Amino acid sequence: MFPAIPPPKKLTGRSIDFKLKSGWRFDEKKRIFVDPKGGEFTLPRLPKTSRVIYKVPGLARSASKKLSGAERDLQRYMQVILPSPRSTQSVLQAIQSLPGIEEAHLAPEISLPIAKSKR
Repeated sequence: MFPAIPPPKKLTGRSIDFKLKSGWRFDEKKRIFVDPKGGEFTLPRLPKTSRVIYKVPGLARSASKKLSGAERDLQRYMQVILPSPRSTQSVLQAIQSLPGIEEAHLAPEISLPIAKSKR
């Protein structure tokens, strides 16, 4: 078996996957987290051009009452896409410390496959 080859370092930043606690949501326009009672919590300081997105945007914008249990669960998954891998650990710690985060971890590293030559 051949090992995977990592992509070039400047190709992309690493992302952080996280799951909101039940009842929490992220207001994309205001860029704040909202708890079940309407309390608001700001994002930690992120590097410029970082993006915070829902993994399933169509479900995130749907009314929870109309969704199945599995869909409501998927509605809580998000990710922070960083422009470079430099500040990944500090951003991960900041995300993990937010009150509305159930779990957060680094996304798996991507790799490129290696082709075996036909000799």
